[in-house]
Amino acid sequence: MRQAKTCTLISTVGTSLFNNLKHMIPDSQVTPDVTKQKSHEQRIKEKIKRHYENSNWQALGQALTEIQGDARLCGAEINSIYALSKKDWLKIWQIIFLVSDTEAGNHTGDVLTAYFESCKDKLGLQKTECRCIKDLQDDRPWDFRTLGLRNLIREVGNIYNEVGGSPYLIIDATGGYKAQIAVAALIGVALDIDVYYRHERFGDIISFPPLPVALDYELIGRHGRLLHAFEESMQLTEDEIDSIDEELKVLLDQEIIDNKICWALSPVGEIFLTGFRLRNPQPVELSNAQPEERKSPVFPRHNYPNGFKDYAKKVWRSTPWITRCVIEDYSGQASMKKNGFDLREEPGEDFVIVGTYVDHTGFAGRFKVLTTSTKRTDLIWAVDHLNQKFARVK
Repeated sequence: MRQAKTCTLISTVGTSLFNNLKHMIPDSQVTPDVTKQKSHEQRIKEKIKRHYENSNWQALGQALTEIQGDARLCGAEINSIYALSKKDWLKIWQIIFLVSDTEAGNHTGDVLTAYFESCKDKLGLQKTECRCIKDLQDDRPWDFRTLGLRNLIREVGNIYNEVGGSPYLIIDATGGYKAQIAVAALIGVALDIDVYYRHERFGDIISFPPLPVALDYELIGRHGRLLHAFEESMQLTEDEIDSIDEELKVLLDQEIIDNKICWALSPVGEIFLTGFRLRNPQPVELSNAQPEERKSPVFPRHNYPNGFKDYAKKVWRSTPWITRCVIEDYSGQASMKKNGFDLREEPGEDFVIVGTYVDHTGFAGRFKVLTTSTKRTDLIWAVDHLNQKFARVK
């Protein structure tokens, strides 16, 4: 017999429950019941309808427990979780509802929390909670795509860390916007999380099969500066960033705003970064340098960008696995517009991390970052770490 998996369930949330309640048959159109059983069901539905019309979300959630969990009236989230609760190979000990940044989304979350709190003993639940995903709303499509879906991905990443990883986590992507289903499937690929879905016409819940895709995390090394810049900003115009390589565009969205071409990190790009960071803790081989290996940066000439020397020293001094920061002879190309770090392959040499610093006048300088490891996977991690820690200059 398959051993039961004890886990936290993440459930995306839509408004199917409220849509169902909104379209309940008015009392005047209900055919009088001829049996005691029907009369009981009618009274329950009248109570549910009354709580809905009075916006009594706590009482509504409790009243919904009086009907079968697979009844269509209960909505997509209750229906799908009810189906999962019947699986003998699964034990759900915690449910986290991720609701949209709307009034209806928050109210639906209140109802669902009240519902599952009322029947948690029956289902073996220890905890139920609701988290609102900022900017996940349909009034502003650009914000929905570039902020809302990305915030959804970040919250899944937070929960992933909280519970201890994919062995203790599953996703029910039945409720919510259609885009959330696609995003949830990709999160499953990136983080090895099982993802489930139940269509209203299905008799049971189904799992998403593994997708035959591989994520090329070397992009984080080659384009670390730009990826970090996009991660930090809602959007950037073409005159605010360096040129964009074709291979990077798969992780970005493009939009014309105020007659300007704007770029932003896409939901796929957010999944890409989140997946890399959660899969790759600090590499073992990137150990702290010995005192004799550490040599302070030397600046052979005088003409450097404002703040460049302090920046290079700070990076070296604050990072124990850096042995040296070697200043490059660099004239400050105008195309360099963002601070940060990238991985560069030099002719006849190993891969090397290159730091770029741009002062307030647009004058730029560069330096190589030498570390205790020359392994490419270690250096990709180091690029991402350095960008998160030092790319933003205050």
